[in-house]
Amino acid sequence: MAIEPERLGLSTAWEARARRNAGLLAAGTALLSGLLAWAFAQQGLPAWAAIAIPLLAAAAAWFWATRKIRRRREILKQPFPREWEAVLQRDVLFFRALDEAERQRFRRELQVFLGEKRVTGIGVELDTTTRVLAAASAIIPIFGFPEWEWAQINEVLIYPNRFDTDFRIDGSHDGRNTLGMVGTGVLERLMVLSKPDLVAGFRNTTDRRNVGVHEFAHLVDKSDGAVDGFPGIGLDRDAVGPWFELVRRKMLEMREGDSDIDSYGLTNEAEFFAVASEYFFEAPGRMQREHPDLYAMLARIFEQPLAERAAAMARERRAGSKRFGRNSPCPCGSGRKYKKCCLNAART
Repeated sequence: MAIEPERLGLSTAWEARARRNAGLLAAGTALLSGLLAWAFAQQGLPAWAAIAIPLLAAAAAWFWATRKIRRRREILKQPFPREWEAVLQRDVLFFRALDEAERQRFRRELQVFLGEKRVTGIGVELDTTTRVLAAASAIIPIFGFPEWEWAQINEVLIYPNRFDTDFRIDGSHDGRNTLGMVGTGVLERLMVLSKPDLVAGFRNTTDRRNVGVHEFAHLVDKSDGAVDGFPGIGLDRDAVGPWFELVRRKMLEMREGDSDIDSYGLTNEAEFFAVASEYFFEAPGRMQREHPDLYAMLARIFEQPLAERAAAMARERRAGSKRFGRNSPCPCGSGRKYKKCCLNAART
């Protein structure tokens, strides 16, 4: 399945910004190198060299500054792997509820994420399913922002199980109950996820929990520089008061036992935002019924009115996670049996 960059609008606002910044860098480089060349020309540098130096320097600056554009174009020229499609069809309810145009954009974003970010197994075999679900976790919260760039993260580390707050999994002391964590300090731009909890978050679509979405919601929160429960997107500063008043009220309901929101959200405002985001993306219809004010705020923050997609998600949920027998037609659409197509590829 090939992604067609032109049809998908590869010349995005991001690319336009990158080209504009590259142009400014090239112009500045030409100006500075031109001044230096002029100074050397006064000392006898040939005229042709005085002209060539700033031109070559500007070209080198442009080439360096546009390398990410070329790399991304190369990524999107590659066919979308069939085994990735099989994982999306089987495990990602959010993806199955999209229309075909939206699915194409989701595939494109997933391809870019896995092409530009590292997903690394730490003491665990890293299979296709884990890599695709880690990337899907990143795409779901920002799907309402087609021009989003995940500058806040470079690598996702996958652990074989839960870990403690010092990232230890060797059982040296108690407290190995962390499912996922966004790194800080020396671990800045890293995320750590427990493999079984990441997979379970997608395969259990009724518990309103998804550790991958939870951790990437923290990074969305951090888009304004702080993980404080007030993301720097979707809401203007005038909404600070109403948002935190809503959060205070919802946390009070949770303390009084009058809420179905996960009690982990009582930790602080940042964890409330991440927990509420899990609920929003896993069960938007239920959130709109049970917490209409919270649903409305999150739809505004993420720019995703998921109530319009809730019926499709409910149908897919009732149908259950897609399971494929070895002799079933492969979900990637190749026409081959699953055992002869994506099953083996997913195990590699």
